[in-house]
Formats: sequence, C-alpha cells, structure tokens
Amino acid sequence: MEVRSFSETKKDESNSRESRQHGKQLTAIKTVTKEKRSMTMDSSLGTKAEVNDGNNTEHKKQNNVFTVNNANRKAAGCHWAAHLANQSYECNGVVNLENSPIPSLSQRQKRKTAQQNKYVAMDCEMVGVGYKGQDDMLARVSIVNKRGEVLLDKFVKPCEIVTDYRTSISGIRPHNIENGDDFHDVQDQVKKLIQGKILVGHGIAKDLAVLQIKHPYPLIRDTARYKPLCRLVANGRTPSLKCITHAILGLDIQSGEHNSIEDARAAMKIYNKLSFDWEKHFRKQKN
Repeated sequence: MEVRSFSETKKDESNSRESRQHGKQLTAIKTVTKEKRSMTMDSSLGTKAEVNDGNNTEHKKQNNVFTVNNANRKAAGCHWAAHLANQSYECNGVVNLENSPIPSLSQRQKRKTAQQNKYVAMDCEMVGVGYKGQDDMLARVSIVNKRGEVLLDKFVKPCEIVTDYRTSISGIRPHNIENGDDFHDVQDQVKKLIQGKILVGHGIAKDLAVLQIKHPYPLIRDTARYKPLCRLVANGRTPSLKCITHAILGLDIQSGEHNSIEDARAAMKIYNKLSFDWEKHFRKQKN
C-alpha cells in the first residue's frame, strides 16, 4: 500500500475542489446560454405575433372602411361621391392615401371650368370715325371661353362722331351704341378677363389696338398669323376667317353682317381642332 504524504493529500483535495468549481461554472454558463437562446426565440416569436396582430388589425380596419363606405354609399345615394369627399381614412394614425377622399363633383367642376377659362377667344366689331370713316373705333367686343360660352358681350358708346357705321359688315346700327357701355369700363373688363390667359382670335392685333390694350405675344394664338394654316388654306397669304372656318370646320359664317360672338366661337373652334400641332409648332418657333 502506497503511503501518501500530508502535502500530497492536501494538493489532491485542492485540485478536486477546483475541478468541482470549474464544473459548476460550466454548468452555469450553459444555463445562461440556454436562457438567452430561449429569450431570443420568445422575442422573435413575439415580434412575429405582433406583426401578425398588426396585419390582422390593419385588415380589420380596412374591412371596416369598406363596410362603412358601402353603408355610406347606400345612405348617401346619388350624393355618395360628394359624401366621400368629407370622409378621412386613417390606419394606425397614418393617412391611407389609397383610401383618401376623392374630389367632390363641385371641386372637379371648378377645376374643369378654370381649365376651360384659361383659353379665351375675342372678336371686335368696329365703326368708322374721322375723314370718310377711315379710322377704326370700337363698337362691340365679345369674349368666349374654350367651349364657346359667352364671358363678355358689350356694345360700346362712341367717344367720337361716327362717320361710317359699316353696318353691312359690322352689323352695328346707331341704336346699338348710343346707349352702350363706357369705353374705359369695357376696357377694364376685357383686361381682367384676358389677363394671363391664352388669347385666340383672327387678326387679334387689330382688336387689341382699338381696345388700346396690350397682351403678351407668347399668350396669343392668331388664326390669321399661324403659318401652317395660312399655307394650307391660302398658299401662304393671309386668309379670311370665313375661308378658314369653311376649310377647317366645314361651316359657313359671315354670309351677311358679321357677329362678334359667332366669329370668336369660330376662331376658338379652329384653335381647339389644331391645338396639338399648333402648340408643338409654337414651342419649336420659341426655341
């Protein structure tokens, strides 16, 4: 039997205690690692659950929106579109753009009207003043919008003695202008109506001259100065409005006395029909 010394025995006991402590530390580390893994998995599952719950909630909210929309549509009847314009749909505090209110009928109509009024056509009738009626004076001015609706139609009281009413062409008679509107009042109304708008007309420079007003060249569309139209209708010469209207629209105008409303509408119809190519040509000339 081997006899161990006291020091050797103590050393063995010390090594045994260290081994047990090291084993306990390894066990503790494994336990902590497992707990961390468990917490991570729980957190991941919880996140997925939250996402699913959020999706379910979102789906429910959307279902509720559709249900409300259907109910409101039945209740509002023919006014459903206008009713929806006053509704707001939100999901989790964020506005859902897909379900945002559509413009009401009145809003759409206002925008459409504003777009139509961006284009105006003007025509003036003139009488003669001065020696043998050789000078022009404004007697009537008419302005229509893109659809041909009348925005302004005024007879103008003469500022000078009329020496030639030019009735066979102008259609103006003494009683038309004797009680007409003041020239400066009509001038102000015309300025306000055409300001910042595309002005359509035939020989529009002459109309602006008798009104004693100016309009920016980039905003003028003159059927008498549009070269492709002049080449098509009159071999490059300046065609009459009557000739252009017959060639482009197949309509006959100015068969007798002229009518400024009819002439303004004809100019606008011509522009509307040629507007795509006209604007393309204008941009090319501008550049």
